[in-house]
Amino acid sequence: MISDKLLINLKILSKIQKNSKITRSYDGIISLDYISFYQPVKRFIGNDSRRQAVFEINSIVAEAIETFKHILNCKFINKQYIHSDEYQKCCENIQILLEEFSLAKGGVENLKFTYQNDQNTVSQLDIILLKMSTTIKDVSTKLNILNPIQHQESKLNDIDNTISDLTSIKVETPNFEEPDINMGIV
Repeated sequence: MISDKLLINLKILSKIQKNSKITRSYDGIISLDYISFYQPVKRFIGNDSRRQAVFEINSIVAEAIETFKHILNCKFINKQYIHSDEYQKCCENIQILLEEFSLAKGGVENLKFTYQNDQNTVSQLDIILLKMSTTIKDVSTKLNILNPIQHQESKLNDIDNTISDLTSIKVETPNFEEPDINMGIV
């Protein structure tokens, strides 16, 4: 359900450090552009600009949001399928994507620091970060709604098991003998 390309791009975004940049993708996968002496020349020749970087990031974020929508609208995300493998797989995919998406947000924040002197780029990155924050909040809320159903059932099973364990415990009461009141009396 989640494309490898999307997961790779989110992982790369999460690895962006302050003062780092990304470089244009040719195969759909971005890469980190490390600071070097010839970096400006390489970026100029390759037509690799801040605008292109923002475009790439926006495309990755849009793809992630569409993937979230696709999974959340899957027919298996329904009460009647709660015990199915498909339901479990959908929930797992949402969790994986949500985690990678959240980590990628940190990388975008670092890129914003890199371009802090360019208000146009910072503004565009702010909008992307806003989309990411809103999506993380919305998907987290929906995931919490989906998962408690499972957790409630497992808690009920745990309670049943605990009650069963408690009823099978034998409580032994100590056997006190009546004191002999004639002891010591002749």
